[in-house]
Amino acid sequence: MAGKKKKKAKKTGGRASRFALRALLLIAALLLAAMFLQGSVVQVIRVDLPLRDLPQVFDGVKIVYLSDIHITALNSQDKVSALMRQLEAVKPDLLLLGGDYTGNDLIARIVAQRSGDLYGARQIQNRDMFFFALADFQTTLGKFAVPGDMDNALERSAQMSLSDAAELGGVRLLRDEWVRVTKDGQSVVLCGADDWRTGLQDTRSPSRGLRGSDCVILLTHNPEAVFQLAAQPGEDGGSWIDAALCGHTLGGQVSLMGYELFNPLPREDKYRAGWQIENGTKILISEGLSGGFLPLRLGTGPQIHVITLRKQTTD
Repeated sequence: MAGKKKKKAKKTGGRASRFALRALLLIAALLLAAMFLQGSVVQVIRVDLPLRDLPQVFDGVKIVYLSDIHITALNSQDKVSALMRQLEAVKPDLLLLGGDYTGNDLIARIVAQRSGDLYGARQIQNRDMFFFALADFQTTLGKFAVPGDMDNALERSAQMSLSDAAELGGVRLLRDEWVRVTKDGQSVVLCGADDWRTGLQDTRSPSRGLRGSDCVILLTHNPEAVFQLAAQPGEDGGSWIDAALCGHTLGGQVSLMGYELFNPLPREDKYRAGWQIENGTKILISEGLSGGFLPLRLGTGPQIHVITLRKQTTD
């Protein structure tokens, strides 16, 4: 009698274990599906950006800004190119790109290893094709880009210039330098900083020749650069950055209860995704277009920003 009870207990326990395992697998599958869905739906965020030093003729100028494109096997060149064609309907005056044009492609690494292809060569091809596809992307005031950490690593390993790749699409790469964008005789300054972790961390070159009265939009992949560069005064000793557009953090890619799980930067509020103001500088940290390894998201999502510049009339 006791033996039968033990066998029955074992069968019941076995069924419970199998049920629990199946339940866990189902939950994991549903979570993975939800993360893939969140990583696939691109949100186009439209916002007005008032700037005190903005020349009046630039009021209404429209910027399309995106960062962390991360072209991989799952976020393919065809998919990204189709998205860029859709963005042309916005009719932007400026296209600004915030770095990391390819990602750390796990699938491509496996395929390259099995086929004997060179992984780096595949990544260079993806990068160059991305920019080449931008050749027909129309803007009235130009197309500009900065390097990300993955771009610098790829450029150095393959010994093939990111600047040359950008030129395929008529895109000007800004690496610790600035240019004036002119409209009707007036101008704003676009300043591009090299990636802060993998570049030269040059605090002087970007601000050289700029004054507090200039309207300066800083473009940098890593938001750490903003807080370092802002500490460097302009030529007249004043604050020289009006606005900064950044990426890199992906909003942590997975965000739970406000905690950005995979944010690569220090756990400080100033590195959280979204808009913020620091010492008068208006800073955007975008959640980016796609994850660096896999296009999976939770509590965050792919973002593209359409920013309309406005003349700020009050302090």
